[in-house]
Amino acid sequence: MFLEIVVTILGIAFVLFAVFSIPPLLQLRKTAEAIAVTLQTLNENLPGILRNLERITANVNEATFTVNRQVEELSDSFRKLHRQIVFLSDMGRIVQAGARIPVLNTLTTLAALAKGVSVFLNVMNEKSDRPGSPPEK
Repeated sequence: MFLEIVVTILGIAFVLFAVFSIPPLLQLRKTAEAIAVTLQTLNENLPGILRNLERITANVNEATFTVNRQVEELSDSFRKLHRQIVFLSDMGRIVQAGARIPVLNTLTTLAALAKGVSVFLNVMNEKSDRPGSPPEK
């Protein structure tokens, strides 16, 4: 009798388990069907998506290459410009240093020459005033 009660309880438990398992199994079946439809759609659209992705990647690579090339060209141009500016700056310093001393010497010489000519002319005017006529005051 004990065995019959155990088998009956196990039978009832199995029936209850089967009854309560039906809704989750139905939901699982609907989910599997939706996944199958989604998978089919994805398989149909995937080649086009991959082609677009390849084009986008190629365009990005080309744009990156172009930008890198232009940056290198600009960098080279700026390096050349920098070298020319440094060269001109150095030449300007050399010219200033070289011109400063001769210009000052030339100005000093011209000032001395002008002073000498001025004194000479003053002396000549005074001498020419003395012999024949009284000096004007």
